[in-house]
Amino acid sequence: MLPLARVSAAAAGLTVLVFTPLANAQQNATPTSAQAVDDKAFKADAPGLYANADLSYVLTSGNSSSSSLGFKGDVTRRYTKHAIGFAAGGIRASSSPDTRIAVGTPQDFEVQIPASEPTAEAYYGRGRYDYKLSARLYYTLGAGWERNRFSGIENRWVADTGIGYVFVSKERTSFRAAAGITYTDEQYTISDGRDGSFVGARVGWDFRQLLFSGTTLTHTLIGDQSLETGAARRFDAQLGVHVAMSTRLGLKVNWRILYNNDPPSTELPLFTPGGIPTGTTVLAPYKKTDQGLSVSLVMSVAPPKKS
Repeated sequence: MLPLARVSAAAAGLTVLVFTPLANAQQNATPTSAQAVDDKAFKADAPGLYANADLSYVLTSGNSSSSSLGFKGDVTRRYTKHAIGFAAGGIRASSSPDTRIAVGTPQDFEVQIPASEPTAEAYYGRGRYDYKLSARLYYTLGAGWERNRFSGIENRWVADTGIGYVFVSKERTSFRAAAGITYTDEQYTISDGRDGSFVGARVGWDFRQLLFSGTTLTHTLIGDQSLETGAARRFDAQLGVHVAMSTRLGLKVNWRILYNNDPPSTELPLFTPGGIPTGTTVLAPYKKTDQGLSVSLVMSVAPPKKS
């Protein structure tokens, strides 16, 4: 086995090489632990404290400058019938505009690169409580907050409660699903007259498959539907592959798709067809779909397995 220092250095190098061209692709799809249920809640492992933390950072300079920082962490304390979990994370990315300027005279000038400007910024935090009703049935209660200004969300608070069922719980395969009721309260970066508070329904699942030793495939899906407005519908889907490099360190690739059927609006300057500014602004909806691909190092803590 390679020394941990070499493994860490190799993983860090791979993270930079892969993540650099994807930094702009992340945009508003912030890394998150927003799962339908806590996948650590009722596994066959002994009760105890479970924690994960991952971090990704990219910095470029020279003819252009850009930086991207992503972080995510979660901790779960599992008992025989109870499980309490907390998670938080976010992403911040910035880059310099494409235009450069020259300052001085035609014979003596200096090229200046504009300062970097934010291109993506989103954060979240959540808490969850699960209670085991039977070998497969459980009750779940959660609350969370998120901010994603580049998608028009200044603050979004969501509380949910429901019932879940464990369909498969084996060493190599885990699949569980949950359904319940939510209450959402949203504030937008631009007020467009809509009411951001509503009661909704939620369904979701979590799937985990050990492909081969040290490599795990995960898939999560959460669907939210407003019970007051038919158009208010959201989906959050994630597909990830985690490769364990040691008992505590791993490398994870995660692809996330966010869909909002009724996105907020943003204020945009209005131009004529010839490209002349009119001096007025209009309200236009954000795109319905955001996608993000991330590569990160993951540090995990778990109680030792019983022999």
